[in-house]
Amino acid sequence: MKHLITLVLLIAACACSRVLPEKDAIYTCENFEVYTDSIVRNGKSFRALSTDEITHSWKSSGLKPEDMFYNSRQMLVNALFAKAIEEADDAFTPTEIYLSLAAIDPEKSMETLRLAVTDGAIHRHDFPLVTANWAWAQAAWEIYCVTGNNDWLKEAFDIIAETLRREEPIIADPSTGLIHGVPDYYTPISDFYPAWMGPIDTFQTLSLGINATYSRTYAIAAEMAHLLGDKRETTYKKKSATIREAINDRLWIPNLGYYGQYLYGNLYPILSHSSDNTGNYLSLLFDITTPEMGESIISKCPVLPEGAPMCYPPVNIAHTTLSPLPQALMCLAAAKVKNNAAIRTSLGALFNLAIDKEASPETLAVILKVLLGMEFTTEGIHFSPIVPIQFNGTKSLHKFHYRDAILSVTVNGTGDKVAAFAIDSVSTSSHLFPADMKGQHHVTITLSNNDLKPSRTGLSADNPVSMPPLPKIYWADDTHANILNFDPLYSYGVYVNGTFLEEITTSAYTLIPQGTTVVDIVPIASQQYFGLSPRSHVFAPEGTRIDIPATSITPRRPPLHLIKHRETASKYIELAPRHNTRLTFYANVPEEGEYFINIGYSNGSQTTALRQLSVNGDDCGIFVCPAVRHNDWLRVFDSNTLTVRLNAGPNQLALTYLQSSTILLNHITLLKKSDSR
Repeated sequence: MKHLITLVLLIAACACSRVLPEKDAIYTCENFEVYTDSIVRNGKSFRALSTDEITHSWKSSGLKPEDMFYNSRQMLVNALFAKAIEEADDAFTPTEIYLSLAAIDPEKSMETLRLAVTDGAIHRHDFPLVTANWAWAQAAWEIYCVTGNNDWLKEAFDIIAETLRREEPIIADPSTGLIHGVPDYYTPISDFYPAWMGPIDTFQTLSLGINATYSRTYAIAAEMAHLLGDKRETTYKKKSATIREAINDRLWIPNLGYYGQYLYGNLYPILSHSSDNTGNYLSLLFDITTPEMGESIISKCPVLPEGAPMCYPPVNIAHTTLSPLPQALMCLAAAKVKNNAAIRTSLGALFNLAIDKEASPETLAVILKVLLGMEFTTEGIHFSPIVPIQFNGTKSLHKFHYRDAILSVTVNGTGDKVAAFAIDSVSTSSHLFPADMKGQHHVTITLSNNDLKPSRTGLSADNPVSMPPLPKIYWADDTHANILNFDPLYSYGVYVNGTFLEEITTSAYTLIPQGTTVVDIVPIASQQYFGLSPRSHVFAPEGTRIDIPATSITPRRPPLHLIKHRETASKYIELAPRHNTRLTFYANVPEEGEYFINIGYSNGSQTTALRQLSVNGDDCGIFVCPAVRHNDWLRVFDSNTLTVRLNAGPNQLALTYLQSSTILLNHITLLKKSDSR
């Protein structure tokens, strides 16, 4: 009998071993350990003493009686939720609204988005170079799903539609189907682009984050148009699909299993193989990916032990810092593909950051949308919790205001399979709290305690690496190059007219051109990490490049009020809001075909200037002319490059003022595009 009792106790102990003690780790790495009640870092413990205090980090000034609160066995999570609610009183941003604050305070979220609107469209700082407020449409849609406010739906749709109408002609790239511009989370820009790039070079990049956002924005516009009965629904759907297909065609790297950072280079753009983790996670969340691609992103995007960097490998490892945003997006994206390892990694990294800095929207997002599984839709709140075993026990949310209801939500157990779902003790199979329910209600979800499927992340235990150094290339003539900083540890990939042509392992390279030829050379480390190319080398056969100086265009008016030296001023034509608002001239080309065209300009103002190009009466694109140095009207810069079709012989070209500021035109350059591509 004694042996039988011992055996029973052993069996009971084994059966209980799955219910982890409170001290079991959520996530650990060399630099910190995250437990259910504390975080240990550098020998210092940040312990959640209660919902109101975390030692060495935060003490509540007192939540309001009406504030929602979260309760679970995991005291650290309870305290971080309370900290986030208290800090959420600060200024909102569209990104934060999209993540969670639309659900916390929809009225303040609406007012915040309205403040970002000027003259009926979303105001974007330094547009079109930097496309800021990327999450405005996503935030607006989240507010509508939370509130069901039809007046807001109409207001937001009109703003989004007007914004897209104004922006598309400036930033859309017809040759690729993608969108130009820099994501506003690339801050500072120098951490994400090579030093040789100026403002126009960064503008001409076709980045993953921008394009994922615009595809989703068009999709949201289509959904709004459908609800409002607006005939533009089909157009917006097609534009969203066009960008989505271009992302998958042009930015996906099959052998790495995730998207590259951006296409860069003026004439024939090539792909940066660095992973924009934020852009990758957004692509998964915005349904750009197939299910298989989404799972690949979460399991293969490079993640450091301390968390997901914004981009990896970075241009400069010394400038790499972790921020809450990619951790939250990683967690949301990992939950979508049910990757337990990535959920735990991102939660650990986010909680570690939240101890030191404000991360309220990110913290609220992962608790509401992952551990409680709340998804706001036009039908109501869909619930699909995914709870790692470290978050065992009952998890509950109280005083959550949703439309005309006040909810309490309880999730029992762990796993991702719902064993039971009830509203006010009445079971339902839909796992939906309907949008039209009113009053106080209690949602109860019981998970089956199933094991989450085995999973992995692209976690790198190695020392962080940066990109291989930018090659310093000396072209002795148009066809012979030498890599001055050649390193035998690297091989070097050669792109010709945007196509990867060969891989070399010596410092010398000889080009065999065929017509206009553009060469880019990138270093490659261990067949995995690609560096960036220096500025492209362009070989132009005789007669393929045509320069039209401003001195050959009439009528001309020397800008003596900007350049005092008359002879110097005579080399420029002033294109101003009230002078030369439309400048017409002719280009004589030897043969019909496609030509690259840009203008050389100076812009001493403080704003980016835009000029519409038309060829033989047809609008062909917009020249973007950033201001580089205030009051400098002498230094000439190149605009972005457009592609136009010209007839053999004379062609009429015109530059028309669109907005912003004065520029001084110095020259126009035409380059015959190679017929071999």
